[in-house]
Amino acid sequence: MNKKLGLGLSIALLTGVLTACGTNNNNNEPAASPAASESNSPATETASAPASENTEPVTISFMHFKSDVTDGIAKIVEQFEAENPNIKVDVQPVKYDDYYTLLKTKMAGGDIVDVFTLNAGSNTKLFNDGGYLEDLTAQPFMSNFEPSVLQEQATDGKNYIMPLNAGPIAVFYNKKIFSDLGIEIPRTYDALMAAAQKIKDAGKTPFALGWKDGWPLGMWLSRDFPSNAVLVDKQTDFFDKLEKGEAKFADNPATKTVIAHAQDMFKYGNKDQLGVDYNGAVDLFAKEEAAMMYMGVWPLADIQKKNPALYETGMGYFPYPFTNDESLNKLEFNPDASLAVNSKSEHKDAAMKFLAFLSSKEGGDAWVKNTNTLSYAKGSITDIAPAVSELKPYFDNGQLYNSQAFITTTIDWNSQFTQFVQKVFFDKATPDQIIADLDDWVAKNHK
Repeated sequence: MNKKLGLGLSIALLTGVLTACGTNNNNNEPAASPAASESNSPATETASAPASENTEPVTISFMHFKSDVTDGIAKIVEQFEAENPNIKVDVQPVKYDDYYTLLKTKMAGGDIVDVFTLNAGSNTKLFNDGGYLEDLTAQPFMSNFEPSVLQEQATDGKNYIMPLNAGPIAVFYNKKIFSDLGIEIPRTYDALMAAAQKIKDAGKTPFALGWKDGWPLGMWLSRDFPSNAVLVDKQTDFFDKLEKGEAKFADNPATKTVIAHAQDMFKYGNKDQLGVDYNGAVDLFAKEEAAMMYMGVWPLADIQKKNPALYETGMGYFPYPFTNDESLNKLEFNPDASLAVNSKSEHKDAAMKFLAFLSSKEGGDAWVKNTNTLSYAKGSITDIAPAVSELKPYFDNGQLYNSQAFITTTIDWNSQFTQFVQKVFFDKATPDQIIADLDDWVAKNHK
């Protein structure tokens, strides 16, 4: 299960990250990576085939769960439409918590969504098994991605999704608060909690938590648990056994570890953690009312807009130390959104042109500039934010991993765990009780 980088990150992308991390980030125009300047592949240089003058205008629907960067995606779509005047894109952003429920409802009801985002793995397999995904394997634009990336995102040996973006998931921190309190970057879990206590003793909020939305808590839990289960407790086949009904959460020490960690995060979070949503948490950090925020790079564009000084020089980024074994605390680096074309779409040609654009260097550059996240497209620029430069040593030393690669089960255990653990916060259940409830749920709902 220990894949080289845990996500098939392309050499071109990785090289670009290393180069960009060493550049002067005060320039708002991201610097091009060597991969961008050295690429001679026609596929990476051509955005999409020009729309034929005789083509009748069509509108394709594009539903995505990247609602945190709605404005940025709108700009990307505008660029595509300007180059393809006969194609209009009806963009439908949906909050992640609601996304898959709505997408399943639309599909089941015959409401055709032409292009939509999916997460690689179980979600892609689910929709492919339902017959909703067009096979993209032979599409020319798929050559714009490294073979290792395509291989890891394949389902049953074929590519039904096109890689879109990836990035680190770590802890943003306020440099001034850390400096004023004499706090060094925590390298272990106990050091992280000691820093949180020191911040709290100073009358400040340690962590910005937006747990009113289920996904931020679920995102953290679904990384802390597999990291501890596989890397600390060496239960490398836990999720395989869970899928087969041969393992229980009660028998995995990491289950109580992650519950204890969740209680710590809750203790050191802002007031009304379960009443503040994701955007509210970003606001707390952007206003410098909280010292730390565990998150991917998604809020960077928002922080840049709300507090440019904080974005440019006032914030940093360090790996989340899930254990006290410093050698295990590598940088979490995950694929994020991928794109699929509906097999039932009546506008597949237009949909494929949209994907071709996003797979090109031009489209990849547009994605990076407008969403502050990395694109998988070959040659795309990689300089996404000053804070990310602090992660350079982890890229240099190959200290990257993807906890999601450990999760091999199709059981939706994380949604249930996210709901159950909230009972512990308010003393409505003990850790032992919610662990028993989780095992009972798995037994009843996964035969």
